[in-house]
Amino acid sequence: MMGRSRNRRRKQQKLVNLDWTELPRGVLEIIFERLTVTDCISVSDVCKAWRHVVAQELAGWQSRGVPWLMMPGKDTEVRTCISILQKQHWDIVLPEAYGRYCWGSYQDWLILVKHIDCFYLEISLLNPFSRNKTDLPKTWNFYHKIVLSGLPILENYVCMLVHSQCRELSFWVPGAESWLKHKLDGEPFEDAVFCDGSFYLISNDYNIWQIKSANIFASIRTYDAYEVKIDCHEVIMSEEQENSGVLKYLVESCGELLLVCRLYNTKAEAILETHDFKVYSLDFSLMSWKRVHDLGDKILFLGKCCSRSVSSTELGVAMRNCIYFSNDHAAPWWNEWDSDHLYGISARHNLNNAGRKDWGVFSLGNGTHEDFCFRGNRDRWGPIWLTCPQWWCCRKLAVNRYSN
Repeated sequence: MMGRSRNRRRKQQKLVNLDWTELPRGVLEIIFERLTVTDCISVSDVCKAWRHVVAQELAGWQSRGVPWLMMPGKDTEVRTCISILQKQHWDIVLPEAYGRYCWGSYQDWLILVKHIDCFYLEISLLNPFSRNKTDLPKTWNFYHKIVLSGLPILENYVCMLVHSQCRELSFWVPGAESWLKHKLDGEPFEDAVFCDGSFYLISNDYNIWQIKSANIFASIRTYDAYEVKIDCHEVIMSEEQENSGVLKYLVESCGELLLVCRLYNTKAEAILETHDFKVYSLDFSLMSWKRVHDLGDKILFLGKCCSRSVSSTELGVAMRNCIYFSNDHAAPWWNEWDSDHLYGISARHNLNNAGRKDWGVFSLGNGTHEDFCFRGNRDRWGPIWLTCPQWWCCRKLAVNRYSN
């Protein structure tokens, strides 16, 4: 027995004396690939060698990250970002964003817009972490949203401008000198998203338009908008719905197309007051919206300009089956530059803005939700969602540690 005890102590002593920084990178990669995003950020603080593996050498390191909220602020170089899940905030210096509105994001890329002479928009795609930037051709200030099919570092992504009320679309791909315009027939649509090789738009009556990205590339090569093939699908809604007081969001979730209905109060005195959410999944085989009562480990992040779905398991957080949402205006076609009058509106009209917020969270597993009520901030435009990459969090943690 004493011999076994001595052997155990020797093994433990060897582990204590082991230089963990000299572990082979292949071994570290195998270990770290099994960790969540939050765990990877934590272990990156052990030493420089581990940080380098976590931040630059793991498979898929460029796509992993933490959801942030970026607060509005056109007339400043500093943008405040809030990491709700990490309960931290960061001030990011972005001289490229001065005088520009943040029109949404695609993963860790911002969509910046400069409003020129009340007629034109200058649009640029900026990665605030790598500082890569892409300028897009000018266009009319007619649109209210832009949807991307992929990261701007790719060669074959598509940008689609949308104006829902006028059913107007416009397409651009890298190398094109101008936008290709197209007008849809039928009723206005409310939101658009890219999912599994196609753009999808949802109409007021819950039907779907589908535009394959391959068809857009073919049309731009010939510069013929009439060649853009658009499929219109009549979709059955499994439950009776009201269009009044419903804000619709389309969300891509692991190849699944989700519809999130945000129910708000239509009374003038209850502006920006949300009282319920309903989630549906599109059954492509039956072309019907099926009610979703449990999102599993997914967390949805909703916003007028951009929405996304994130795995709580991959993030390493306890929250699941819930919806984080920003303070969106009820009219989908409104832009931030149309809303400068909001700043200070409560004081001017003697309205009570106390307790009103810029964002909220809704749990789908909370019974009937009869008591849920979110009152949005009247006095400013809502924030946008942005993904802060894992590698940036690791480096920022190291800078903060060694600077203190």
